[in-house]
Amino acid sequence: MELTDQALRELHLEKGSYIYFIGIGGSSMSGLAELSLSRGYRVAGSDIGSSQATEKLEKMGIKVNIGHDASNITGDIALVVYTVAISRDSNPEYLRAMELEIPVVERGLYLGYVAMHYNRTVAISGVHGKTTTTSMLTTILRETGRNPSAHVGGVIPGIESNVLAGGKEIFVTEACEYHDNFLHVHPFSGAILNIEPEHLDYFKKFSNVKKSFNAFARNIDENGYLIVCADSCTALARARHTRAKIITYSTKRKKAPFFIRNARGEKVFSHLYAGNLRKIKGGEGIEAIRRGYTYTLYRDGNEIADVTLSVPGLYNVSDSLASIALAGSVGCDDRESAAAVSSFKGAKRRFEFVGMTGSGAYVISDYAHHPSEVRVTVNAARENAPQKVIAVFQPHTYSRAKRFKRKFARGLKSADSVIVTDIYAAREKDTGVINSRMLDAIFRRRNVNSVYISSFDDIAAKIKADSGSEDVVLLLGAGTVDRIAKLIVEK
Repeated sequence: MELTDQALRELHLEKGSYIYFIGIGGSSMSGLAELSLSRGYRVAGSDIGSSQATEKLEKMGIKVNIGHDASNITGDIALVVYTVAISRDSNPEYLRAMELEIPVVERGLYLGYVAMHYNRTVAISGVHGKTTTTSMLTTILRETGRNPSAHVGGVIPGIESNVLAGGKEIFVTEACEYHDNFLHVHPFSGAILNIEPEHLDYFKKFSNVKKSFNAFARNIDENGYLIVCADSCTALARARHTRAKIITYSTKRKKAPFFIRNARGEKVFSHLYAGNLRKIKGGEGIEAIRRGYTYTLYRDGNEIADVTLSVPGLYNVSDSLASIALAGSVGCDDRESAAAVSSFKGAKRRFEFVGMTGSGAYVISDYAHHPSEVRVTVNAARENAPQKVIAVFQPHTYSRAKRFKRKFARGLKSADSVIVTDIYAAREKDTGVINSRMLDAIFRRRNVNSVYISSFDDIAAKIKADSGSEDVVLLLGAGTVDRIAKLIVEK
């Protein structure tokens, strides 16, 4: 039986209860499985193939079935958690669970269930930057002795995991808008980093995306805080829907936008600003292309501390402000947070240096799969690369490739050359409306120096032939494009 949000909240699972995850290898699902194990539940699951995530879970003692089979669903299972990537009409494990009347719940609802068992949940939302900001905040809370628990869409630096099973006081989590999943989490503090048209296969139109973020703002505890970026007018407009205190932050506005009031009619509570912004000068080796920033942190016009970030891109400055504001919302001192965030070295697959080619080119892997993410990542490489930038772009989902094809062209234009490989379907089916050959043609018509190559082996051969010393090779996409690194990096 499919559980509603309210029914799940009333569900009591004792230690030792058996939870089964359909699609356990996903970044969020694997993290939830690990957190469930740490809470004393018996955990198992399935996925269509093995991966680093499933191998890690198996080492922890979690049984992972490769392939979905009805026989995996047994009567002693107390709860089945599934991802929206499966088909409820045909998945044999889901159908068997329904037949046996085992409680069944979608991943987003289960995240809300997990969150309710902590004293204060901090949820980070936005179309871009969630993983980096969540990782930065987790770093701050760990460095300042708060012993947080965390659930992140990427690997947290320092612990090399996408989850942290810490104490029960603070739970930090990404809050994804897809399928309105973040509305199942009722946080003490929440952040809206930015809002753009995204996941329109579900939302259909941008107005529905904004309505969903309105609801997220309303869900924040009235005694808590909404942290919102003042540099995003669309994000800022959501603030009036919350009853929580509002903290704004900006890399551009020294003073808080005076017109922001929450649903209770209260003016903006506080404002963080990054002043005296300077790019760190490049050193030798990889540091030459990973130049970050130094800035002076101001709150409400008062100088707090200097911050040094060793990650490139102005967007990381903005994310660091959000993480400091969020840390302050749960009791951290701003000066302590400024020092702690300076130790952040970057989340996995977010402008991650993965090695060098035999010819001396730097290989960078990045999860960028939205046009804005692609643009800022290519620009960050372009600003810092001593020589040329070679981008390998794997589009993520057919619907996104179709809708944003021209914006992707603009985002990739500053690269010296672009290799477009096949679209990573993820949850979608190929309808024949769009493919990467078509994208390549569109890109070239818009003066992008691109070429379509399907095979990763062929892509690796071209990179080896075309790249030279101090070039930057960018592997862009949320799918499997990072596997190319193993083919080109010299050990």
